[in-house]
Amino acid sequence: MRVLTLNVGSTGLKAASFEMEAGALGSLWPVLKARAQTALAGDAQSILLNALDAMPEPARAPDVIVHRIVHGGPLVEPCELNHAVVGTLRALAVWAPAHQPAALALMEAARHAWPGARHGAAFDTTFHAGLAPWSRRLPIPAQFDAQGIHRYGFHGLAFASALRQLSRMADLRADERIVIAHLGGGASVAAIRGGTCIDTTMGLTPMGGLPMSARSGDLDPGVIFELLRRTGGDAVALERQLTHASGLSGIAGHGDLERLLDDPRADARLAIDQFVMRVAQAIASMATAVGGIAHLVFTGGAGANSVPLRARIAERLMWMGVELDPARNLAGQEELSPPTSSDVRVWRIDVDEAFELALSTVSWLHRIPGEA
Repeated sequence: MRVLTLNVGSTGLKAASFEMEAGALGSLWPVLKARAQTALAGDAQSILLNALDAMPEPARAPDVIVHRIVHGGPLVEPCELNHAVVGTLRALAVWAPAHQPAALALMEAARHAWPGARHGAAFDTTFHAGLAPWSRRLPIPAQFDAQGIHRYGFHGLAFASALRQLSRMADLRADERIVIAHLGGGASVAAIRGGTCIDTTMGLTPMGGLPMSARSGDLDPGVIFELLRRTGGDAVALERQLTHASGLSGIAGHGDLERLLDDPRADARLAIDQFVMRVAQAIASMATAVGGIAHLVFTGGAGANSVPLRARIAERLMWMGVELDPARNLAGQEELSPPTSSDVRVWRIDVDEAFELALSTVSWLHRIPGEA
């Protein structure tokens, strides 16, 4: 059985082809066959064809296609697509405008290209379905909470991949306390205990939490109101600015973390100083949420690849037992903490969202198509 995964980000499409093979006790296990990546340029059909052009012939005739969807809202498990599911995802697009519309357009293009295949979706919000009640509930009137306005959390496929790989690399106890910092164009931190995410920095939308490459992160509500007054009450225009022209870009003019680390301008230094401090504070906050920290994991484009960024964040956390071995950090080894460290073990992990997407199909493939 061939599975094609489609992962739409804010700027590009990552596609991967897997074959599902029988594993232990008859379970299905994805085996990677090919990967491809293309920019989000042109209509959805053209983008899809561009990705497939880089794939071998068998990958172009999948039996199953699974889509990464950022916001699942009330959908807490991966599922097969049907009219009701697609309708729910379309309604949620307003809460993830930088990701959801493009993913839904690619979904429709794929359903048109392979009408005989089975199509499903996996959600970044699923990993956070077990958030503690004090984390999920926002301090707003109950009527809004009843309407689904609460904390959801994102980057779930990346967090799931990091946790899966950490379980392979380290001898984890059943109640292990883990903090994962996913740092890239989008950034968030999650606290895990006993394999369950207890708290995370993002909230209702992927705009919340840390300042990011172009997203503002958390703001005083009064700032939103004042910005609305100054922009004539145009909420759509303000949302666009806070999504695409804020965060590090708003401070320094661009949000490329690697470039900012080498940029001598005062604004660039300020952007990096703020990002490092907010990430360190978030890690400390997440450790508080689970009552301590045994493992700290860096993932994401910058978290997994930027030596100086990891070093600067760790330096801010030395007081809580976080220490990097400079040689291991420079070499980009899996474990970054010193061999003699007994406080917090620090790790660098390259996540594999495509594998998580392929594996997610196991939860619904056995069902009859259309079955609830």
